[in-house]
Amino acid sequence: MAPTRASSTRRCAEINIANNAELRANSQSILATIRESRPKNTTGAYKPKQKEFKLFCEEKQYQDGDTVTEDKLLLFLVEKVANRPLRMKSRKAGNDVLQDETRLSWRSVRIYVTALTDLYREQKALGMNSHPSPREDNVREYLKSLQRRDAQRDREQFADKGRDTLLDGYNEEEFEQVCHELWARGAVSSPECHFRTLVDILLGHYMLTRGGDRRAAEISDLFTFEFKGEGPTRCMPLIFTTRAGKQNQHGRLETIGALRHKKPLICMLGGLAFYPLSRWDLGDEAFPDLSKRSAWYNIRLIKGSTSTAAFSYNSQREWVTRAFQYAGIFSQKKTHIGRSAGAKMAELKGISEDQIRRAGRWNQEQMVGCYLNSLPRKFMRIMAGHSPQMGCFEIRRAGIMPPDTLLSMIWPQLDTWKDRFGSQEGQINDLAAAGMTSLLLYLREIILQDSVTLRQRFPGHSIWNHPVFQHETYASFSRKVEACQNVEMMPNQLSIFYQAMPQLADKLQSLDARNEQRVRELQMSIDHSLEQHSTQSQQQLRQLLASSSLTFRLETPLPASQYVSAQVSVAATPLAATPLAATPLARSPSPSPLGLEPPKYKMCRTVKTVEALWHEWTVGLRGRPSIDRLDRQWGSQWRAGCRSELQFYSLRLEVIKEIRHIAQVQRISEEAAMQQVSKQQQNMQCSLDRLCKLLRAGRKARSSR
Repeated sequence: MAPTRASSTRRCAEINIANNAELRANSQSILATIRESRPKNTTGAYKPKQKEFKLFCEEKQYQDGDTVTEDKLLLFLVEKVANRPLRMKSRKAGNDVLQDETRLSWRSVRIYVTALTDLYREQKALGMNSHPSPREDNVREYLKSLQRRDAQRDREQFADKGRDTLLDGYNEEEFEQVCHELWARGAVSSPECHFRTLVDILLGHYMLTRGGDRRAAEISDLFTFEFKGEGPTRCMPLIFTTRAGKQNQHGRLETIGALRHKKPLICMLGGLAFYPLSRWDLGDEAFPDLSKRSAWYNIRLIKGSTSTAAFSYNSQREWVTRAFQYAGIFSQKKTHIGRSAGAKMAELKGISEDQIRRAGRWNQEQMVGCYLNSLPRKFMRIMAGHSPQMGCFEIRRAGIMPPDTLLSMIWPQLDTWKDRFGSQEGQINDLAAAGMTSLLLYLREIILQDSVTLRQRFPGHSIWNHPVFQHETYASFSRKVEACQNVEMMPNQLSIFYQAMPQLADKLQSLDARNEQRVRELQMSIDHSLEQHSTQSQQQLRQLLASSSLTFRLETPLPASQYVSAQVSVAATPLAATPLAATPLARSPSPSPLGLEPPKYKMCRTVKTVEALWHEWTVGLRGRPSIDRLDRQWGSQWRAGCRSELQFYSLRLEVIKEIRHIAQVQRISEEAAMQQVSKQQQNMQCSLDRLCKLLRAGRKARSSR
C-alpha cells in the first residue's frame, strides 16, 4: 500500500516538473518571437538603456544582480539618468545655456522606464523575476515631478516660447516659396535630388505623413480612381496606402489622399509626376516591370542609393533642412515639419477637427480603419485650393487634353501595360498594378498640362530637355493651354449653385432658430396668462365659499397623474356648522393649478444617450408626459420632496442647457444643436452621467472667469 502511494506521488511530481518545463519553454519561445517581430527602432532604443542599467547593478554589486525592481529603477533614474547633463547639447537649448546645466527631458526619462519595464517582462517570462511590476505609483509620480521640473527650468532658462506654436513652421506663402526654390535650385544642379525633396515635402504637407512613412513608401502603395460628382473637371485623387508606421505596428490599413491643386507649382500630383519623369526617362533607372509583383513592389517612392534602397533619415533631414533654408525658414522640426504645419494651416483654413484627425490618422476608429476609406474629402478639397462643397472641383488647364502623340513619348513602356490588368478574360487580375497603371496614365496628362506654366517660370530647367517638349505638336498644345488660362476664370454655374447652398442652409437654420425662440416665448407667455387666470379663479372660488352655504362630496380619488374630480351641491346647512378647515377641499396642501395634486414622475434611469434624454425632455417616453410639459405645468412641485430625483434632474438639466446655449449662440435649431452634443458624447466615448458632470464643470469654469 505504501509503495503504491509513494510511486503515485513520484509520478505526480514528474508530471508537474514536465508541465512546468513545457510552460517555461513555451514562454521563452514566445518571448523570442516577440523579440524577432519587434521594430528595429524599438530594439535600438531599448538595448543601450538596458545595458546602462546592468552596468549600474554591477557597480552596486546587488546580491540579485540586474533583477529589475521598483526601488532599483528609481535609484537608477535619480543617480544615472534624470540629473546628469546631456552627452550632447540639445538644439532646443538656448545658446547661453551651459552644457553642465542641461538635463534629460521627462520624455527621455520615460523611455528609460519603458525600456527597463521591458527588461522586467523578459526576466519574468524566463522565471528570473518574481517581483511586482516596477512601473507602479512611485515611478509615475516621479515622472510627473520631472514634468514640473522641466516646465520650471524652461522658465528659468528663457526657453523659446514660440516653439511648437503657429510660428514654428511656415505659412502658405512660405510654403509656395519653398517649392519655388526647389524648382529653381534643381535647374542649376541635382534636379532629381531636388524633385525627390519636393515630393517628400509635398507628401508631408498634403497627406500629413511622418518622415518614416515617407521613407518607407513604395510605388506599389499608390493608385488613383475617379471621384464622381466632384465638379466640372474630372477628379482623380492621389491615394497613398500604408500598413506600417510609428503608430501602426500591426499591419492596419491606413489610406491617405490628395487632390490636384489649382496652382501647378505646389500641386502634390504635379510634383509626383515630374520626379519619376526625371528618374525613368532622363535618369539611369529603368521603367518598372509590372509583369510580376516581385519585380516592382519593392521600388521606393523616395529612393536611396538604388531604386529599392530606403532613403536614410540623415539624408532626408539634411535635404529638408536645406530646402527650408533656401526660403529663409527656421523651425525646430525638420522631417516632421510638414505634418505639423500642414495640420495647423488646415485649422486656419477652417477645416474641422474631425477632418484633420482623419487626414492625419490620429486615433483611428475601428469603423474608419475597417469599413470606411478614411478619406477626408473636405480636407482634401480645401488644402488643394478648392471650395469645400462637393461639385466645385474645377481646373482650367485640365480642360485641354494632350494629344496621344505626346502622351506616348512619356514612359513609352507604359502603353504596353495599358488595359492589361483587370477581371476580364485575358487580363491579369492584379489590383495594385491596375491602380498604378491608371495613376501613371493620369500623371502623363498632368506633366504636359502643368509644364506650360512651369516652363515659363523655370525656362532653364533640365527637365525640359525631354524629347516631348521639343516635339512640334507640343508647341500647338502649349498655345491652347495658354489661351485657356488667359481667359478670365468664371466659375461654372453649377459650382456657384453648390457654393450658395451652404449659405442658404445657414440662413434657413437661423430662421428656424429664431422661430423656435419666438414659439418658446409665446408658450411661456400663454402659460403665464393661464397661471394668472387660475390664481384669480381660485381667489374667486374662495370668496364664494366664504360667503355661501355649500357642502362638498369628494368622489373616489383618481390616480395622481390625473385631475381629481369633485361634485358640488347646494344645501341649506350653514357654512359655520362645517368649518372650511375640516372639509376635504381645505386639507389639499398644494397651491397647484386648480387645486390639483402634482403627478409623481420619476425620470428614466435607463436613458444613456443625449438623443434619448432630449426625447424624454421634449416629447416624453412611452406616452408619459415630457419633462418640459411637467416643468411648465407644475414647476418644481412634481419632483419636490425626493432628494435623489432633484439631484438627477439637476444633473441632466446640464445637457439641456448646453443644447439650448449652442442653438442660441450658433443660431441653429435645437435639433441640430442636440446632434452636436450627441456627437460630442460619441467622440468622448463617455457615459451620459460623465458628460453631464463635464458640462457642469465647464459652465462653472466659464462663470468664474
